[in-house]
Amino acid sequence: MNNVDNLDSAGIEAIVIDAIRLTNLARLPDQRLEESSTALLYAPQSPLDSLGLVALLIEVEEGLAEAGHPVTLSSERAMSQRQNPFRDVPSLVGYISSLLQANAP
Repeated sequence: MNNVDNLDSAGIEAIVIDAIRLTNLARLPDQRLEESSTALLYAPQSPLDSLGLVALLIEVEEGLAEAGHPVTLSSERAMSQRQNPFRDVPSLVGYISSLLQANAP
């Protein structure tokens, strides 16, 4: 995939869910994240702590880079959002979509 048009929300979501699956491999069974399109990620009800979030974001960034869309997810822009872009899968997918659109030629 070489441009934003080839990576729609469904493609981004698939990358995020695959990153959750990979991250879960290193977590204890009771600390694993739900592998779904509505999963909570970095929220009070989630087992993910700040180190776990970093590990997940690295997996997502690697998946995006492999798809031809390198981005940095943990940035000042992410921290300045009014709503947490890492709260759940839909908010992360939306945040990634906005980054890809902003970086499009």
